[in-house]
Amino acid sequence: MPRKPITTYAGGKGPRQRIWEAIRAEQGVAWTRYHIARATGVEDATLTTYVQALHKAGIVEKVGEAPIGNLAAEGQWRLARDEGLEAPRLRRDGSRVTQGLAQEAMWRTLRLIKDDTNARELAAHAGTGAIPVADGSAKDYLLALFHAGYLIRTRAGKGLGKPGKGLPARYRLNPARNTGPRPPMICRTKVVYDPNEDKVVWAPMVTDEDAIYGT
Repeated sequence: MPRKPITTYAGGKGPRQRIWEAIRAEQGVAWTRYHIARATGVEDATLTTYVQALHKAGIVEKVGEAPIGNLAAEGQWRLARDEGLEAPRLRRDGSRVTQGLAQEAMWRTLRLIKDDTNARELAAHAGTGAIPVADGSAKDYLLALFHAGYLIRTRAGKGLGKPGKGLPARYRLNPARNTGPRPPMICRTKVVYDPNEDKVVWAPMVTDEDAIYGT
């Protein structure tokens, strides 16, 4: 059976993403961990852990065991359920990791909508029952993307200190910074990393007092 051509993202790819792309390239073909390791260059411990997580999640399945007494042989695997370009985010036990999905949903929404938006509207459009998006999270994401040059501010916020008063800031996606399908992520250090370009694209200014006092 001919192998399915693989479509990959531009930009940086972590070990799990490289493993997943190699597995998807083998649709309809049985593979071994050794084959995937050779194709990706990922170390064996990382590869084994991720394949086991995929197996527990029902995404890959065993199709053949290693012959008894043949220590050089490996069991064979096959992709059971293709979940698309992005590597499934799984814990060791096969359960889903939801961290980062809200930012992914907001970025996807920003790329789809034609008009400008504010934090409340973005949260309402991007959030779902499974992946809720808080207004505050949407506000932080919009502000970070604005500072990083991804968004154009179409209206400044006014009178936001009074509950129920004022107008929230509005933004629209800068066409020149629509870098790809993978969401620019706000990391714990507040920097913005774009996996489409595999680089940190913005970091907040830090003063000596910030470093000393943590303000």
